[in-house]
Amino acid sequence: MDDGAISPLADRRPGGRRLWLRHHARAAELRAIRSRIAAWAGQQRLPEDVVIDLQLAVGEAVSNGVEHAYLHTDSDEPDVVPTVEVELEVLANEPLPVVAVMVTDHGRWRPAPDRPGYRGRGLTVIGRLSQRLRVVSSRQGTRVCFEVPLHPF
Repeated sequence: MDDGAISPLADRRPGGRRLWLRHHARAAELRAIRSRIAAWAGQQRLPEDVVIDLQLAVGEAVSNGVEHAYLHTDSDEPDVVPTVEVELEVLANEPLPVVAVMVTDHGRWRPAPDRPGYRGRGLTVIGRLSQRLRVVSSRQGTRVCFEVPLHPF
């Protein structure tokens, strides 16, 4: 049975402050990713509202990779594997503690259309739930980075 998780990697120390996930870039993987985030956040004793914000923001970033990054992957790019990677880390030593998030795909960035209709609001949602949102795109893929505060901002 293929559960979509390619190599779910968690910090190997008990109570580790990091979580790494690597999944197939498929919408069906969102449920498993949210579940892994919830389990990890429980180990970190994160507040419920932070867990909800993390799941929603990470879900939006992963969805962008699933829906957009690999649409133009073809036989000219055999080394492109349709995956999405998620990394979360509690940074407690910041002036205000945060969960730093990085979501990476290895596809091609597609800018949002001028008239997205009812779609195309993922980055706006992430921006409202987080701080320090950055999107870095290159030929190797797209990386979405942001921080979810552990205290309201």
